[in-house]
Amino acid sequence: MYKLNFLKVLFFLVSIFAKETIFSQTIINAEYLVGKTSPANIFFPELDLNQTASISIGKKHIENISWINELNFPETGVTLEYTNYGNQRSIGSSFSLLPYLELPLFKSKTNKLRLNSAMGVSYFNKIYSESENWQNKAISTHFTWSYRMFLYYDLFTNSNIKTRASLGYTHHSNGHLKWPNNGLNTFLIGLNFKIQKLEKTTNTNEGIDQENIKSKSFYSFKTGIGQQSLSRLQNTNKEVYTTSFSYGKIYKNTYKIGVGLFYNFYENYYDYIKNNGFFVKEEYPELKNNIIYNSSAYGVFINGEILMNHIGIEAQLGINIDKPFYKIDYRINSEVYNNQTNGYDIGELDNGYKIKRFVSGKLGIKYYLLNTKNSPKNNISIGANICSNLGQADYSEMNIGYTYLLN
Repeated sequence: MYKLNFLKVLFFLVSIFAKETIFSQTIINAEYLVGKTSPANIFFPELDLNQTASISIGKKHIENISWINELNFPETGVTLEYTNYGNQRSIGSSFSLLPYLELPLFKSKTNKLRLNSAMGVSYFNKIYSESENWQNKAISTHFTWSYRMFLYYDLFTNSNIKTRASLGYTHHSNGHLKWPNNGLNTFLIGLNFKIQKLEKTTNTNEGIDQENIKSKSFYSFKTGIGQQSLSRLQNTNKEVYTTSFSYGKIYKNTYKIGVGLFYNFYENYYDYIKNNGFFVKEEYPELKNNIIYNSSAYGVFINGEILMNHIGIEAQLGINIDKPFYKIDYRINSEVYNNQTNGYDIGELDNGYKIKRFVSGKLGIKYYLLNTKNSPKNNISIGANICSNLGQADYSEMNIGYTYLLN
C-alpha cells in the first residue's frame, strides 16, 4: 500500500512539472541511443547492445523571470523513454517518465553544448525472482526511480529542426524498497532531433523586480516517511521517520542553499535489535542497551536547491554524526555468494564502510504550494527523495516541508 502511495506522489510531481512548462512554444525532441549496460552482479545475465528511444515535449523559457535569466533561458519538459537492455528474457524492457531540465553550459551566443538532467519513474516488465530469474539482482520491483544526465552538442540546423549528438548516463534503482536492489547503470551515445520554432532571446534582467531578487534568509522544517527493506533475509518494507531543520539563504530568487541538522529513525533497525537478530546476539549485544538511540541516525547537512516557480529540484549532502546500527546494515548488505558452500559469506567492515558510515545524500523533486517567484513569507512543499549512503540506496522518502522567510 505504501509503495502505491509513494508512486502516486512521484507521478503527481511529474504531472505538476509538466503543467509548469506551459506547453506553448512547444519543443519536441526525438532521440535514439545505443550503449552498454554494466553487469549488476557476478552472475548477471549476458547482455547485447542497449537500445533506447525517447520522445520529449517541453518549452524553451523566454519569460523575464529571475530563475529563467539566471539559468540562461533553460528548457523544461517531460521525456517518455523506452529501453531494451539486450536480454528480453531476463532483463526485459523499461518504460520511463521523466521531468527534465536542459540548460546551456556557457552563456555565449554561439554556445552549442547543453546539459540535460532528468529524474522520474520507470516500469520494468521483467524483475528478479528467486525461483525463475535469480541472476537478475538489479531490479526486484516493477516500478523504480529513474535518473538520466546527458550532454548535447549541436551538429547542424535545418529550418526548425536541429540535429544534436548525445552522450550520457542512465540509472535505475528502487531506492531500497525491496531487496535485491543493485540497480542498472548504462552509458549511451546517439542522435537527438529537436523540432522547435526558433525564438530570439536576450539575456537581460530588465523588467524583473530587483528588490524581490535580493538575497533572503530562511528557516526550514521538514518531516517525512521513508520506506526501506533491510536485506535478503529481512525483505519487508518498513518505515523510516525523518525530520530536519535548516537555516540558509535564497540568492536571486533561484538558488536556495542551507545548512542544518537531521534525525532519522529506522523501524527495521529497531525490530532487528528488539528481536535479538544474529549480529546483535553474536557480536553487538551492546546495541540492546538503548534501542531507540541505536536505531537512529543523527547528523548535519548542506542542501542546495533550484527554485522554478512552484517546482524545486534539490540535492543534499549529509554527514552522520552517529548511526550505530549501520555496521550491521553494511555487513548484511555486503554478503557474498560462495560457490563452494552454496551459501553466503558474511560481509566485513572494510574501507568502504569507513567512508559510507559518515556520508549520506538525498536527491529529489518538490512542489511548492505558493509560487516562489513572489517570495512568500510562508510556504509549504511536498516532495519525493531517493536517499543514500555515499551513492548506495538507503531508503525512498515522501516529505512535507515548511519555509519561513526572515526578510
